[in-house]
Amino acid sequence: MAELMAMPFMLNQCARLIANAIIYYNSAILSRLLTKFEASGNTKTLALITQISPAAWRHIQLNGDYTFLSNGKVIDLDALVAGLELG
Repeated sequence: MAELMAMPFMLNQCARLIANAIIYYNSAILSRLLTKFEASGNTKTLALITQISPAAWRHIQLNGDYTFLSNGKVIDLDALVAGLELG
C-alpha cells in the first residue's frame, strides 16, 4: 500500500527531471546558437533566436521505447550547432 502511495510522488519527480533535462539541453543549444550568430552579425537570425523559449519541447518525442547505448563519447553540442543554419 505504501508503494502505491509513493508512486505519484516518484512519477512527478521523474517528470520534473525529464523537463529539467530538456530545458538544459535547449538552453545549451540556444546559447551556442546565440554566440554563433552574434559573431557573424546575423541580426535576422538573432531576432528569431531570442523568440525561442528553452522550455519549449514540441521537437522532443517522449512516446516510445528508447535504448541508450554509450560508447563513452559525450555529445558535442558545438559540432551540432556548427552545422545548423537558421533563417
